[in-house]
Amino acid sequence: MQFHQFRLKSHYFFLILLGLFFFAGQALAQVNTVEFGKNRLQFKKFKWKYYQTTNFNTYFSEGGQELGKFVTQLAEKDLPGIEQFVEYGMQRRANIVIYNSYNDMEQSNIGLNLDWQTTGGITKLVNNKMVVYYNGDHNNLRLQIRQGIARILVENILFGDDLGEFATNQALLDLPQWLTDGYIEYAGENWNTLLDDQLKSAILSGRYSNFYSFAYERPNLAGHAFWYYLAEKYKKENVTYFLYLSRVYRNLNNASQRICKKKFKEVLKDFMAYEEEKYDKDIRGRKNFPKGTVSVVENINEHKDFFHFAPSPIPRSQTYAVVEYNRGQYKVALHESFIYDKVLLKNGVRSLQEQINPHYPLIAWDPKGTRLACIYWSRGKVKLFVYDVIKRYKPIEQDLPQRPVGYLYV
Repeated sequence: MQFHQFRLKSHYFFLILLGLFFFAGQALAQVNTVEFGKNRLQFKKFKWKYYQTTNFNTYFSEGGQELGKFVTQLAEKDLPGIEQFVEYGMQRRANIVIYNSYNDMEQSNIGLNLDWQTTGGITKLVNNKMVVYYNGDHNNLRLQIRQGIARILVENILFGDDLGEFATNQALLDLPQWLTDGYIEYAGENWNTLLDDQLKSAILSGRYSNFYSFAYERPNLAGHAFWYYLAEKYKKENVTYFLYLSRVYRNLNNASQRICKKKFKEVLKDFMAYEEEKYDKDIRGRKNFPKGTVSVVENINEHKDFFHFAPSPIPRSQTYAVVEYNRGQYKVALHESFIYDKVLLKNGVRSLQEQINPHYPLIAWDPKGTRLACIYWSRGKVKLFVYDVIKRYKPIEQDLPQRPVGYLYV
């Protein structure tokens, strides 16, 4: 494993990297995934170094040397298994750009015009490149790496390995985005209880009359669930074969007729019926909430969600705090006895393109339920405030010296 160091500033590094594609010709500009004219605020300078191995160049910034070693070793270890699953090998060295935190990654202009995928944290970059970030969870980092490797291999299979071939095949091969992204999710992560719970909530919500409406709103989940259903119903070895036939025939119906003996639309209809029946049966076998249990119900959609729910530790209390995300903005709201509501923090910028920050804000109560602590990120700094529920003011507001990834109120 070779070690290299850059003394270039971060924006020079990325301009050089992206310039290789820009000068390939204006005819190929449509496949460049960085849209110029948009910028993110940068609160720190990045000094880049990289490790080079047989199959990867792993770029890391200051303070991320050990992280770079870990990512490089992990990528080399997981590559053979993913190559075996997709039945295709890495043709040339891939590039991994790793950020020390999600907030560092948000300061990058790479992939600005793309949706950040919250499932794995991967941004699609053309031609053997991926971006990952570290959130304190090595399992999550490994998932990002596996999905990034799978994306590189799958896109090379479908669209080719060079830019000219990529542009030509992308125009000719018209596969649904949910299908290819779902295959990448399936290759990177086995089906698990968390994904099953998400699918159950989506199917039983009654919001989706057919698979297409489901795939439009939740493409990654719908695609992952479809490939898992195909493996469960028509054997696991037919998963990659189905994708291969779709590429060869350039037609999903022909691939579906070959493997499932029915049209593709009928397969999707069977999927919805099968999942709905399975989860209805599971619900009927469960007991209702015990008497005296208080439930909080909120409406969510593709732009609005609630997370980091924190109920007061006081017995029989109906006070709770919650983080609300809505179109790029975060609010920490305190609800007391379903009567008194107060917004303690409003942060972020209203935007449809921003994705949910997986870390901040963090909230926690003290053991007596009289104070609520909140850690959040703002303008390049991690900050803390403590709100006194009794006196209704913030006795503590300060910057934190380093980035905590989780905490308990002591």
